[in-house]
Amino acid sequence: MPKVAIVYLSYNGKRYLDEVLTALRALNYPRESLEFIFVDNASSDGSQEYLRNVSDITFFPNGKNLGFAEGNNIGINHALLHGADYVFLHNNDLKLHSDALSHAVALAQSDPKIGSVQSLMTLWKHPDIVNSTGGMVHFLGFGFVRDNGEKSDEVMKWRSDGEEIAYASGAAVLYRAEVLKNVGVLDPFLFLYHEDLELGWRIRLAGFKNVLSLRSLVFHDYEFKRSIQKFFWMERNRWLVHFSHLNWSTLLILLPFMIIMEVPLLLFAIKGGWIKQKFCVYASLLSPKSWFYVLRKRRESHIIRKVSDAEIVQLFTGKIIHQETNNPIVTWIGNPILGVAWFLIRKIVR
Repeated sequence: MPKVAIVYLSYNGKRYLDEVLTALRALNYPRESLEFIFVDNASSDGSQEYLRNVSDITFFPNGKNLGFAEGNNIGINHALLHGADYVFLHNNDLKLHSDALSHAVALAQSDPKIGSVQSLMTLWKHPDIVNSTGGMVHFLGFGFVRDNGEKSDEVMKWRSDGEEIAYASGAAVLYRAEVLKNVGVLDPFLFLYHEDLELGWRIRLAGFKNVLSLRSLVFHDYEFKRSIQKFFWMERNRWLVHFSHLNWSTLLILLPFMIIMEVPLLLFAIKGGWIKQKFCVYASLLSPKSWFYVLRKRRESHIIRKVSDAEIVQLFTGKIIHQETNNPIVTWIGNPILGVAWFLIRKIVR
């Protein structure tokens, strides 16, 4: 059986650890082919003390919060150095069905072009409700989960096992080790939000696929939290990722729409009380540090690129749906206008 390393990034989630470990030990997968890697991002709730006393895990305690990307990378790099065939990222507030891993690995094994497998994420407390069937990328750079809040039996009717997705959520995803060695791991410069989107983009650039496994079931204790700081990372990172990986010709097509979109976003920021963070985004994007980052990423992107922008954007969307932040303006004005715009724009992307 392929060797799989499960990387669990811990941060103030001690209340989950008993159930998480119980679920991991109950996996229908040969124990000799598994390694449980726990990385703790300087939790203050006693998680590190708890994990130090768990005998069947590999434990990396961090002295400070390194963020989602660098925290996970500690576990990923350990797994790659120790011969893992696959790496499964396991969110802090998630538990696995006993067959989740075996189904994900079986799907990955069916096609060497599969770079990542997204598990079907349902709500921990309401398993009949879907949390995510994979990540969506809006053509203006926004990343969001697909089918959030839908009934799982309904989702099963319109989604298919193994279908291609834009990117897999870092909350529950199986990565092929050889693909990570090819395209690299999570990008720590992004720190928080869009790191999984950016890695999924690199996987597609290199000619591999991100796919959904409907049979790999996981349970996520998801609750939408409207953090002001969250908006800074999401807004900054969507610009950085677009400028890192799209050809200049594609960026020239999209840039007017991205700039126009700043007007409603500024109004949204004023209303939401995060206008200061919005201006911090502009300051960050204009800094030399960000531009040196983008230039370096563009060189790296060019090296691994095997497919055109036209192929990449086929899985982009012009609408934002199934999100807690939806409102009538987005639903009845923004989505129809941007949906038509994207329908026309993607026909001229090369």
